[in-house]
Amino acid sequence: MASDSQPRATSESQNKNRRRITILVGIVLLAILFTLKPPFVLRPLPGRTGAGPNAGPAESAAAKFVDAFWASKVLPIFDEKAQDIGKVLPEIRADSNAAGEKYGRRESTNPYNYMVKGTGNVTELNTMSQAGTATIEIPGLNEKVSLQIGPVVRGTALRDATGLVSFNQFSNQLDYADVSKEMNTRALKTAFANASAASLAGKTVTFFGAFTFDPHSKSPVLITPVKITL
Repeated sequence: MASDSQPRATSESQNKNRRRITILVGIVLLAILFTLKPPFVLRPLPGRTGAGPNAGPAESAAAKFVDAFWASKVLPIFDEKAQDIGKVLPEIRADSNAAGEKYGRRESTNPYNYMVKGTGNVTELNTMSQAGTATIEIPGLNEKVSLQIGPVVRGTALRDATGLVSFNQFSNQLDYADVSKEMNTRALKTAFANASAASLAGKTVTFFGAFTFDPHSKSPVLITPVKITL
């Protein structure tokens, strides 16, 4: 019996080894095939010089991309389409879905984004955080709102509310995000071109900007301004 079982065990071991070798060879061949002819192509953001140590910075490429439409489209669209926040925000609080369909814009099932304008008094400045804010009290509105004053700007409301930039224009998420960051940076430079954020305390300001509405948040809506006048 022992002599019969030993050849059988040896044969099974050899079969397992063959299967392992076949699988490894298959993996190596697939790796070579994907290297020589990948099933996808990543196109960098226009203006990016490529990968590696000599690659152009993402900020520079994103800046060139935003240059093409910032002054000609972003600023005018707020003049044309920004809604009075004193009117819109109560409607959003009452029925966020209905208000979103009426005034907002969103990608897929993400939260709605809004372009708004308003006039109010700056009651508080928060400059302790890198993501600084100015708290605004607007006559007739029973809640305060916050303007982002930087230097760090949170969110993608500006990119997503305007609808001027689509993910379909890019081949990867990083380039899409870089453009949002550049738009946020450009917004603060434009908004505070004639007045510093520190000078807003106690002043009455008129602003144009964008925010993303999170129905679960208990904090004031956070507006990314593109224009501020005292």
